[in-house]
Amino acid sequence: MVNESKHRGLDKLSWKILKALCADARVSNAEIGRQVGLSSPAVAERIQKMEEQGFIQGHHTVVDFDKIGLTIQAFVTFKSIGVKHNDMLKIVDAIPEIVEWHAITGNACMLLRIAAYSSRELEAVIAQLGEFGETSTSLILSGSAHTKPFAKIFGR
Repeated sequence: MVNESKHRGLDKLSWKILKALCADARVSNAEIGRQVGLSSPAVAERIQKMEEQGFIQGHHTVVDFDKIGLTIQAFVTFKSIGVKHNDMLKIVDAIPEIVEWHAITGNACMLLRIAAYSSRELEAVIAQLGEFGETSTSLILSGSAHTKPFAKIFGR
C-alpha cells in the first residue's frame, strides 16, 4: 500500500476525492461531496486544482478490444538498432495498432501493446517494427480490461 502522508501536494480531503474518482470516474461531484463532507462546488474546485497541478492527467474510457473486433492482441518487446529514442517514439505513435507503449530497462528498450483485427495485420506491424530493430512477440490470451483501481492500491 502507498503511504499517503509521503506525497506532498494533496491533503486528506483531496486524497479521498482522488480515491472516489478512481473507484468510479463517472461519480458525481455531489456524491463525492456526500462521501467527503464537502459541497459539490468545493469538490469541483478541488478536482480542477488536481487537474491543473497534474495529479489528474485525464479521464479515459476502457474499450473491450475483442468486442470491437480487435481480437488479436500482443505484447511486443522491441530493441531499437540505430534509431534514437525520440525518433522511435514518433514511429511508434504513427502506428495505430500500437495502443500502448512503455520505455523499459533490460534487453529490450520498449514494451508495446498491439491490438489488431487479424494475425496478418499483427504480422505487418511486426515487420514494420523489424525495419528499426529486433522484436519478440507474445500473444495475449487473457487479462484484465484495465489497470487495477487506484482505490485498491490505497486500501480503500
